[in-house]
Amino acid sequence: MKESQVSLNLNLNLNLKLSLMGRGECATSSGGREASRTASLTFLPPFNWPSKGGAVRILISLCVSLGLLSGVGLGAAAEPETGSQSDYFVQGVLASERGQVDRAIELFEAVVWLQPDHAEAQYNLGVLLGERERWDDAMVRLAKAADLRPKDHEPHLAMGLVASQKGDDELAIHEFIETLKLQPDLAEAHVRLGLIYQKRKLDDMATGQYRATIQTDPKNLTARFGLGFLADKKGDLDEAIRQFREITTIDPRNVEGHYNLGLAYGRKSMVGLADLPTPELTDYNALAMESFQKTLSWNPNHSGARYNLAVAYLYQGAGDVKRAREHLDILAGTDPALAEKLADKIESVTQKEGAH
Repeated sequence: MKESQVSLNLNLNLNLKLSLMGRGECATSSGGREASRTASLTFLPPFNWPSKGGAVRILISLCVSLGLLSGVGLGAAAEPETGSQSDYFVQGVLASERGQVDRAIELFEAVVWLQPDHAEAQYNLGVLLGERERWDDAMVRLAKAADLRPKDHEPHLAMGLVASQKGDDELAIHEFIETLKLQPDLAEAHVRLGLIYQKRKLDDMATGQYRATIQTDPKNLTARFGLGFLADKKGDLDEAIRQFREITTIDPRNVEGHYNLGLAYGRKSMVGLADLPTPELTDYNALAMESFQKTLSWNPNHSGARYNLAVAYLYQGAGDVKRAREHLDILAGTDPALAEKLADKIESVTQKEGAH
Protein backbone atom coordinates (compact mmCIF):
# COMPACT_ATOMS: atom_id res chain seq x y z
CA MET A 1 0.00 0.00 0.00
CA LYS A 2 1.11 3.55 -0.68
CA GLU A 3 1.07 5.19 2.73
CA SER A 4 3.45 4.41 5.56
CA GLN A 5 3.40 0.75 6.44
CA VAL A 6 4.33 -1.49 9.30
CA SER A 7 4.80 -5.23 9.26
CA LEU A 8 2.34 -7.58 10.89
CA ASN A 9 3.64 -11.03 11.72
CA LEU A 10 0.85 -13.49 12.48
CA ASN A 11 2.11 -16.59 14.28
CA LEU A 12 5.04 -18.14 12.39
CA ASN A 13 6.49 -16.49 9.29
CA LEU A 14 3.18 -15.08 8.10
CA ASN A 15 4.25 -11.66 6.92
CA LEU A 16 1.45 -9.20 6.19
CA LYS A 17 1.37 -5.41 6.25
CA LEU A 18 -0.49 -3.12 8.59
CA SER A 19 -0.69 0.30 6.98
CA LEU A 20 -0.08 3.39 9.04
CA MET A 21 -1.14 6.89 8.00
CA GLY A 22 1.75 9.30 8.14
CA ARG A 23 4.74 10.54 6.19
CA GLY A 24 7.18 8.48 4.22
CA GLU A 25 7.22 4.70 3.83
CA CYS A 26 8.42 1.95 6.09
CA ALA A 27 9.87 -1.04 4.23
CA THR A 28 8.74 -4.48 5.38
CA SER A 29 10.63 -7.73 5.11
CA SER A 30 9.19 -9.40 3.05
CA GLY A 31 8.84 -57.29 7.33
CA GLY A 32 12.22 -57.83 5.58
CA ARG A 33 14.76 -55.22 4.88
CA GLU A 34 12.28 -53.02 3.07
CA ALA A 35 10.27 -52.70 6.26
CA SER A 36 13.18 -50.89 7.83
CA ARG A 37 12.31 -47.84 5.74
CA THR A 38 8.55 -47.83 6.24
CA ALA A 39 8.46 -44.67 8.37
CA SER A 40 6.98 -41.93 6.20
CA LEU A 41 8.69 -38.64 5.49
CA THR A 42 7.65 -35.95 7.90
CA PHE A 43 6.46 -32.86 6.06
CA LEU A 44 5.86 -30.02 8.47
CA PRO A 45 4.94 -26.64 7.00
CA PRO A 46 6.45 -24.17 9.45
CA PHE A 47 3.63 -21.71 9.45
CA ASN A 48 -0.16 -21.49 9.68
CA TRP A 49 -2.73 -19.05 10.91
CA PRO A 50 -3.10 -19.57 14.68
CA SER A 51 -5.12 -22.67 15.59
CA LYS A 52 -8.46 -22.25 17.32
CA GLY A 53 -8.09 -21.61 21.02
CA GLY A 54 -4.36 -21.03 20.73
CA ALA A 55 -2.64 -17.95 21.99
CA VAL A 56 -2.50 -15.26 19.36
CA ARG A 57 0.26 -12.74 19.41
CA ILE A 58 0.70 -9.77 17.13
CA LEU A 59 4.21 -8.49 16.54
CA ILE A 60 4.24 -5.10 14.88
CA SER A 61 7.24 -2.95 13.98
CA LEU A 62 5.75 0.53 14.05
CA CYS A 63 6.95 3.14 11.67
CA VAL A 64 6.43 5.65 14.45
CA SER A 65 9.46 4.16 16.17
CA LEU A 66 11.42 5.45 13.18
CA GLY A 67 9.82 8.89 13.41
CA LEU A 68 7.71 8.35 10.30
CA LEU A 69 4.44 9.38 11.93
CA SER A 70 4.19 13.04 12.79
CA GLY A 71 3.24 13.91 16.35
CA VAL A 72 2.85 10.36 17.68
CA GLY A 73 5.28 8.19 19.60
CA LEU A 74 5.07 4.85 21.33
CA GLY A 75 4.43 6.59 24.61
CA ALA A 76 1.53 8.65 23.24
CA ALA A 77 -1.22 6.09 23.83
CA ALA A 78 -3.96 8.37 25.20
CA GLU A 79 -7.48 8.11 23.84
CA PRO A 80 -8.11 10.46 20.87
CA GLU A 81 -9.64 13.76 21.80
CA THR A 82 -10.94 14.95 18.45
CA GLY A 83 -12.60 11.73 17.39
CA SER A 84 -11.40 12.06 13.78
CA GLN A 85 -10.72 9.01 11.65
CA SER A 86 -7.00 9.84 11.80
CA ASP A 87 -7.04 9.78 15.61
CA TYR A 88 -8.89 6.49 15.70
CA PHE A 89 -6.56 5.03 13.10
CA VAL A 90 -3.43 5.95 15.05
CA GLN A 91 -4.88 4.59 18.27
CA GLY A 92 -5.85 1.40 16.47
CA VAL A 93 -2.27 0.91 15.35
CA LEU A 94 -0.98 1.52 18.86
CA ALA A 95 -3.55 -0.84 20.39
CA SER A 96 -2.43 -3.50 17.91
CA GLU A 97 1.19 -2.93 18.87
CA ARG A 98 0.27 -3.54 22.53
CA GLY A 99 -1.53 -6.76 21.62
CA GLN A 100 -4.97 -5.29 22.37
CA VAL A 101 -6.64 -6.93 19.39
CA ASP A 102 -10.27 -6.36 20.41
CA ARG A 103 -9.64 -2.70 21.21
CA ALA A 104 -7.86 -2.25 17.88
CA ILE A 105 -10.83 -3.81 16.08
CA GLU A 106 -13.17 -1.30 17.78
CA LEU A 107 -10.98 1.60 16.75
CA PHE A 108 -10.64 0.55 13.12
CA GLU A 109 -14.40 -0.06 13.01
CA ALA A 110 -14.80 3.56 14.09
CA VAL A 111 -12.53 4.64 11.24
CA VAL A 112 -14.49 2.80 8.57
CA TRP A 113 -17.79 4.03 10.04
CA LEU A 114 -16.55 7.60 9.61
CA GLN A 115 -14.79 6.93 6.31
CA PRO A 116 -15.93 3.72 4.56
CA ASP A 117 -13.43 4.18 1.73
CA HIS A 118 -10.42 4.13 4.08
CA ALA A 119 -8.58 1.25 2.43
CA GLU A 120 -5.88 0.85 5.09
CA ALA A 121 -8.40 0.69 7.92
CA GLN A 122 -10.52 -1.85 6.03
CA TYR A 123 -7.42 -3.97 5.46
CA ASN A 124 -6.19 -3.72 9.05
CA LEU A 125 -9.66 -4.57 10.32
CA GLY A 126 -9.75 -7.64 8.09
CA VAL A 127 -6.37 -8.83 9.34
CA LEU A 128 -7.32 -8.36 13.00
CA LEU A 129 -10.68 -10.10 12.51
CA GLY A 130 -8.64 -12.93 11.08
CA GLU A 131 -6.59 -12.97 14.27
CA ARG A 132 -9.85 -13.53 16.12
CA GLU A 133 -10.79 -16.26 13.63
CA ARG A 134 -13.86 -14.34 12.48
CA TRP A 135 -13.22 -15.56 8.97
CA ASP A 136 -16.41 -14.37 7.25
CA ASP A 137 -16.16 -10.89 8.73
CA ALA A 138 -12.50 -10.76 7.79
CA MET A 139 -13.29 -11.65 4.18
CA VAL A 140 -15.81 -8.82 3.91
CA ARG A 141 -13.28 -6.22 5.07
CA LEU A 142 -10.43 -7.57 2.98
CA ALA A 143 -12.60 -7.71 -0.13
CA LYS A 144 -13.52 -4.06 0.46
CA ALA A 145 -9.84 -3.16 0.78
CA ALA A 146 -9.10 -4.99 -2.47
CA ASP A 147 -11.85 -3.06 -4.24
CA LEU A 148 -10.51 0.24 -2.92
CA ARG A 149 -6.91 -0.54 -3.87
CA PRO A 150 -7.11 -2.80 -6.95
CA LYS A 151 -3.37 -2.61 -7.59
CA ASP A 152 -2.33 -3.80 -4.11
CA HIS A 153 -1.58 -7.48 -3.63
CA GLU A 154 -1.79 -7.62 0.20
CA PRO A 155 -5.62 -7.90 0.49
CA HIS A 156 -5.65 -10.79 -1.98
CA LEU A 157 -2.89 -12.57 -0.10
CA ALA A 158 -4.78 -12.13 3.16
CA MET A 159 -8.02 -13.36 1.57
CA GLY A 160 -6.17 -16.43 0.35
CA LEU A 161 -5.01 -17.12 3.88
CA VAL A 162 -8.51 -16.69 5.29
CA ALA A 163 -10.00 -18.93 2.60
CA SER A 164 -7.41 -21.59 3.45
CA GLN A 165 -8.43 -21.47 7.08
CA LYS A 166 -12.08 -21.81 6.10
CA GLY A 167 -11.21 -24.88 4.02
CA ASP A 168 -12.20 -23.21 0.76
CA ASP A 169 -9.26 -24.29 -1.39
CA GLU A 170 -10.80 -23.06 -4.63
CA LEU A 171 -11.16 -19.53 -3.32
CA ALA A 172 -7.70 -19.67 -1.75
CA ILE A 173 -6.19 -20.71 -5.08
CA HIS A 174 -8.02 -17.89 -6.83
CA GLU A 175 -6.80 -15.27 -4.36
CA PHE A 176 -3.19 -16.47 -4.39
CA ILE A 177 -3.22 -16.38 -8.20
CA GLU A 178 -4.65 -12.85 -8.06
CA THR A 179 -1.84 -11.98 -5.65
CA LEU A 180 0.76 -13.26 -8.11
CA LYS A 181 -0.75 -11.27 -10.96
CA LEU A 182 0.07 -8.16 -8.95
CA GLN A 183 3.30 -9.41 -7.36
CA PRO A 184 4.70 -12.27 -9.53
CA ASP A 185 7.76 -12.99 -7.39
CA LEU A 186 5.99 -13.15 -4.01
CA ALA A 187 7.31 -16.32 -2.39
CA GLU A 188 4.53 -16.40 0.21
CA ALA A 189 1.84 -16.83 -2.45
CA HIS A 190 3.84 -19.39 -4.41
CA VAL A 191 4.54 -21.57 -1.40
CA ARG A 192 0.94 -21.51 -0.21
CA LEU A 193 -0.28 -22.50 -3.65
CA GLY A 194 2.24 -25.33 -3.48
CA LEU A 195 0.82 -26.51 -0.16
CA ILE A 196 -2.73 -26.59 -1.53
CA TYR A 197 -1.69 -28.38 -4.73
CA GLN A 198 0.30 -30.91 -2.72
CA LYS A 199 -2.68 -31.55 -0.46
CA ARG A 200 -4.75 -32.18 -3.57
CA LYS A 201 -2.09 -34.54 -4.93
CA LEU A 202 -1.38 -32.25 -7.88
CA ASP A 203 2.30 -33.03 -7.50
CA ASP A 204 3.66 -31.44 -10.69
CA MET A 205 1.82 -28.18 -10.01
CA ALA A 206 3.01 -28.19 -6.41
CA THR A 207 6.59 -28.77 -7.53
CA GLY A 208 6.36 -25.83 -9.91
CA GLN A 209 5.17 -23.51 -7.15
CA TYR A 210 7.85 -24.69 -4.73
CA ARG A 211 10.54 -24.10 -7.35
CA ALA A 212 9.18 -20.63 -8.01
CA THR A 213 9.37 -20.03 -4.25
CA ILE A 214 13.04 -20.88 -3.88
CA GLN A 215 13.95 -18.79 -6.92
CA THR A 216 13.13 -15.70 -4.88
CA ASP A 217 13.55 -17.18 -1.40
CA PRO A 218 16.27 -19.87 -1.49
CA LYS A 219 16.05 -20.38 2.27
CA ASN A 220 12.34 -21.13 2.32
CA LEU A 221 12.28 -24.41 4.25
CA THR A 222 8.62 -25.13 3.56
CA ALA A 223 9.29 -25.18 -0.18
CA ARG A 224 12.38 -27.32 0.22
CA PHE A 225 10.55 -29.81 2.45
CA GLY A 226 7.84 -30.00 -0.20
CA LEU A 227 10.34 -30.55 -3.00
CA GLY A 228 12.13 -33.23 -1.00
CA PHE A 229 8.92 -35.00 -0.08
CA LEU A 230 7.58 -34.98 -3.66
CA ALA A 231 10.92 -36.11 -5.09
CA ASP A 232 11.00 -39.05 -2.67
CA LYS A 233 7.43 -39.90 -3.65
CA LYS A 234 8.49 -40.05 -7.32
CA GLY A 235 11.50 -42.18 -6.47
CA ASP A 236 13.98 -39.41 -7.29
CA LEU A 237 16.09 -40.05 -4.22
CA ASP A 238 19.02 -37.94 -5.39
CA GLU A 239 16.79 -34.86 -5.58
CA ALA A 240 15.19 -35.69 -2.22
CA ILE A 241 18.62 -35.98 -0.63
CA ARG A 242 19.71 -32.71 -2.22
CA GLN A 243 16.72 -30.82 -0.81
CA PHE A 244 16.97 -32.28 2.69
CA ARG A 245 20.72 -31.65 2.78
CA GLU A 246 20.06 -28.05 1.78
CA ILE A 247 17.59 -27.74 4.67
CA THR A 248 20.18 -28.97 7.16
CA THR A 249 22.74 -26.57 5.67
CA ILE A 250 20.38 -23.62 6.06
CA ASP A 251 19.29 -24.74 9.52
CA PRO A 252 21.82 -27.20 11.02
CA ARG A 253 19.54 -27.91 14.00
CA ASN A 254 16.45 -28.67 11.95
CA VAL A 255 15.35 -31.98 13.47
CA GLU A 256 12.93 -33.00 10.73
CA GLY A 257 15.44 -32.04 8.07
CA HIS A 258 17.99 -34.49 9.49
CA TYR A 259 15.33 -37.15 10.02
CA ASN A 260 14.00 -36.96 6.46
CA LEU A 261 17.54 -36.89 5.11
CA GLY A 262 18.22 -40.11 7.03
CA LEU A 263 15.12 -41.73 5.57
CA ALA A 264 16.12 -40.70 2.05
CA TYR A 265 19.64 -42.07 2.56
CA GLY A 266 18.09 -45.28 3.87
CA ARG A 267 15.92 -45.63 0.78
CA LYS A 268 18.96 -44.96 -1.41
CA SER A 269 20.89 -47.66 0.41
CA MET A 270 18.04 -50.11 -0.09
CA VAL A 271 17.77 -49.37 -3.82
CA GLY A 272 21.51 -49.54 -4.34
CA LEU A 273 21.98 -52.83 -2.51
CA ALA A 274 19.09 -54.36 -4.42
CA ASP A 275 20.95 -53.65 -7.66
CA LEU A 276 24.61 -54.08 -6.94
CA PRO A 277 26.01 -54.12 -3.38
CA THR A 278 29.24 -52.15 -3.63
CA PRO A 279 31.07 -50.39 -0.78
CA GLU A 280 30.08 -47.01 -2.23
CA LEU A 281 26.39 -47.84 -2.17
CA THR A 282 26.62 -49.46 1.24
CA ASP A 283 27.85 -46.14 2.63
CA TYR A 284 24.35 -44.72 2.25
CA ASN A 285 23.34 -46.79 5.25
CA ALA A 286 26.14 -45.18 7.26
CA LEU A 287 24.99 -41.76 6.10
CA ALA A 288 21.47 -42.62 7.21
CA MET A 289 22.79 -43.61 10.63
CA GLU A 290 24.65 -40.31 10.91
CA SER A 291 21.48 -38.35 10.10
CA PHE A 292 19.41 -40.27 12.64
CA GLN A 293 22.11 -39.69 15.27
CA LYS A 294 22.00 -35.96 14.60
CA THR A 295 18.21 -36.03 14.89
CA LEU A 296 18.48 -37.69 18.29
CA SER A 297 21.16 -35.27 19.43
CA TRP A 298 18.61 -32.45 19.07
CA ASN A 299 15.58 -34.50 20.10
CA PRO A 300 16.36 -37.65 22.13
CA ASN A 301 12.65 -38.51 22.22
CA HIS A 302 12.29 -38.75 18.43
CA SER A 303 10.93 -42.31 18.20
CA GLY A 304 11.11 -42.53 14.42
CA ALA A 305 14.80 -41.64 14.36
CA ARG A 306 15.59 -44.08 17.17
CA TYR A 307 13.71 -46.91 15.48
CA ASN A 308 15.37 -46.32 12.11
CA LEU A 309 18.81 -45.96 13.68
CA ALA A 310 18.39 -49.31 15.42
CA VAL A 311 17.32 -50.93 12.14
CA ALA A 312 20.30 -49.37 10.38
CA TYR A 313 22.58 -50.96 12.99
CA LEU A 314 21.06 -54.35 12.16
CA TYR A 315 22.01 -54.00 8.50
CA GLN A 316 25.31 -52.17 8.80
CA GLY A 317 28.13 -54.56 7.88
CA ALA A 318 27.68 -57.84 9.74
CA GLY A 319 24.96 -56.28 11.85
CA ASP A 320 25.17 -54.91 15.38
CA VAL A 321 22.38 -56.54 17.36
CA LYS A 322 23.77 -55.28 20.66
CA ARG A 323 23.48 -51.61 19.64
CA ALA A 324 20.02 -52.23 18.22
CA ARG A 325 18.91 -53.73 21.55
CA GLU A 326 20.18 -50.66 23.40
CA HIS A 327 17.83 -48.51 21.37
CA LEU A 328 15.05 -51.06 21.87
CA ASP A 329 15.30 -50.60 25.64
CA ILE A 330 14.96 -46.82 25.29
CA LEU A 331 12.17 -47.09 22.74
CA ALA A 332 10.16 -49.35 25.04
CA GLY A 333 9.72 -46.41 27.39
CA THR A 334 8.79 -43.83 24.74
CA ASP A 335 6.92 -45.67 21.99
CA PRO A 336 5.80 -49.22 22.89
CA ALA A 337 4.29 -49.85 19.44
CA LEU A 338 7.54 -49.10 17.62
CA ALA A 339 9.48 -50.98 20.29
CA GLU A 340 7.39 -54.08 19.60
CA LYS A 341 8.02 -53.72 15.88
CA LEU A 342 11.75 -53.34 16.47
CA ALA A 343 11.80 -56.37 18.79
CA ASP A 344 10.24 -58.49 16.03
CA LYS A 345 12.85 -57.27 13.57
CA ILE A 346 15.72 -58.03 15.95
CA GLU A 347 14.32 -61.50 16.55
CA SER A 348 14.05 -62.10 12.81
CA VAL A 349 17.67 -61.09 12.27
CA THR A 350 19.01 -63.23 15.13
CA GLN A 351 17.05 -66.25 13.91
CA LYS A 352 18.58 -65.88 10.47
CA GLU A 353 22.05 -65.64 12.00
CA GLY A 354 21.35 -68.79 14.02
CA ALA A 355 20.26 -70.62 10.91
CA HIS A 356 23.63 -69.89 9.33
